[in-house]
Amino acid sequence: TFTVAGIATPLTPQAAHTQGVPFNRLSPEDAALLAAFADHLLPGAAAAGVAHFVDHQLGVDPQECLLMCKYFPAIKAPFENFYRGGLEALRKTVSADHSKPFEVLNTDQKNAVTDSVWQGTATGWSGPPPPLFYMMVRGDAVDVVYGTKEGFDRLSVPYMAHIMPAENW
Repeated sequence: TFTVAGIATPLTPQAAHTQGVPFNRLSPEDAALLAAFADHLLPGAAAAGVAHFVDHQLGVDPQECLLMCKYFPAIKAPFENFYRGGLEALRKTVSADHSKPFEVLNTDQKNAVTDSVWQGTATGWSGPPPPLFYMMVRGDAVDVVYGTKEGFDRLSVPYMAHIMPAENW
């Protein structure tokens, strides 16, 4: 459920993205960087609403949160600190290496940044462990792109939920 014009509205992250629902926890700059990084890790994540998904989940009770980070004892609630720290570290790494935002880097440059984050060698990184940040953002991207019946259909994998949702998400 997203808040649209002050009214709680049931929307998917993709619908929230498409409708331009304002972010509640992430700044627009952080949301854009998160979407671009996640989309580089898994094409389609930005359009699927990964930034809206994360933003929304950062605002729920940590026990109810659907972000992967809740399952990692090293990442403590509030999870906003983890994401903000990782995004700020990513921004600084990109700035140090390329002097321009991640969103406008070419594919080779994005690959180089992504590899450095994954390998833990990112320039000047001062945030959560870079490979852990990579893994959490990648997990969020996978959840948003493939974590629904439609996502399973795109993979040609039968969706076998223990309890089928009453309606599509």
